[in-house]
Amino acid sequence: MNDKLNLLILGSGMFVTGRGTSTYGTVLPSIFEIYKKNKLSNVIICSTSYESSIKAKKKIQQLSKIYNINFKIFLFPNKKNSNYSLINIVKKYEINCSIISIPDHLHTKYTIQLMKRNIHCLVVKPMTNNKKDALKMIKICNDNNLLGMVEFHKRYDQANIILRDKILNNEIGKLQYAIIEYSQRKSIPTKFFSKWVNKTNIFQYLGIHYVDLIFYLTNFMPIKVNAFGQMDYLKKNKINTYDSIQVIIEWKRNDSKKFISIHTCNWIDPNKTSAMSDQKIKIIGDWGRLVSDQKNRGLTSITDDYGIDEINPYFTTILKNNNIDTQSFGYGIKSITNFLNLCEYFINNKNIKIRNYLSKNNTLPTFETSYISTLILEAVNSSLKKNKPISIKL
Repeated sequence: MNDKLNLLILGSGMFVTGRGTSTYGTVLPSIFEIYKKNKLSNVIICSTSYESSIKAKKKIQQLSKIYNINFKIFLFPNKKNSNYSLINIVKKYEINCSIISIPDHLHTKYTIQLMKRNIHCLVVKPMTNNKKDALKMIKICNDNNLLGMVEFHKRYDQANIILRDKILNNEIGKLQYAIIEYSQRKSIPTKFFSKWVNKTNIFQYLGIHYVDLIFYLTNFMPIKVNAFGQMDYLKKNKINTYDSIQVIIEWKRNDSKKFISIHTCNWIDPNKTSAMSDQKIKIIGDWGRLVSDQKNRGLTSITDDYGIDEINPYFTTILKNNNIDTQSFGYGIKSITNFLNLCEYFINNKNIKIRNYLSKNNTLPTFETSYISTLILEAVNSSLKKNKPISIKL
C-alpha cells in the first residue's frame, strides 16, 4: 500500500485560493485534482491571520460544491489555535511535502526550515534573491535526498514548449535578441501586496518568470546584466519600490555565441485593463523570428458584472459541467500536480537518488536549474543599486 501525501501549504492568498478575486487560485483546484486520484491524506493551509483562514475556508467550501467533493482541509490559525506552532503542525500531521506561497522575502527562511525536516518543497518564484542562499538550499536538498522545485509554470506552457523546440532545432538560426514585455495592474502593489511590497520589486516578483524562461528556451548562460528603474506613481502613494524596471541581459553559449534579452516590466498598469497580466515575447534569429502574445489567447468574456476580460484558458481553468466530473486543467495546474505526483513517487521509492533521477530531465524547474535565475536576480538588484552593469560569475 502506497503512502499518501501529507501536504502543508504556507500562504492562502491570490495564487493559493484566489483571495480578492472571483477565482479559486491555482493551488486549490490543483489540490482537488490530486484528491480525486486518492493521493492525499492531510492538507493543511497556514495563513498569517484568522481572518485569512476564514476567507480561505469560504473558497474551499465554494470549490467543494463545484467539485461535489467534501474533504477536510485544516486551516491555521483557527479559533482554538490563534498562535499556532509550525513545527508542531509538521510533527502532528507527519508533513512530507509543502507548497510555499508567501511573500518573497520569506521564501528562503521557511523553505530551508522545512527541508531540514526532510520535507519536499515547491516554492513560488523566486526561490531566493542571492547566490549564497541558493547554493545553501541546493545543498540541503541534495544532502537530504529531497525534491526541491520552483513554481516556474511558464516552462509548462505549450506555447513556450513550441518556442523551445523551434529554437533548439535551429529553425530561426543564430539568436540575436529577445524582447519581453510583462506588466500587471497597479492593484497588485497597492492592494493585494501592500503589507510587504516594499520588501521586493517588480522584477523580483514578476519579471523573473521570463528570465527563467529565456534560460529554459535557449540553454544559454548569463554573463552580464544592466538594469534601470523608475520610481514615481508608487512613491507618490508612499510605497517604496519601483514602478517599472528594464533589464538587459547578455547571454553566452559554450561555442561563444552570444545574444541579448531585453526585459521590460511594471506593475502600474490601469486597473481597468482587460487582463491581470499583459505579457509578450519576441525572439529574433538571423533566419526568422518567433512572436508570442501571451495575454491575448483568443478568448474574451464580456459581462455586466466584470466588463471585458481577456482569459488565458491554458493557465488555470475549471470546467463546471454538471453532466461530467468537474475538472481543472492548464499549465498552472500541471505545475502544481507534477510536483505532487513526483513527491508521491519519491515518498514511496525512498531508495531512489532524486538528484540522479532528475538529471535525466533538465526541463523541470528544480532548485539546480532555477539557480541561473537567482544569479541574474542578484545581479539586477546590484545593478539597480550601483547604477552600473554587473558581470555574472556562475
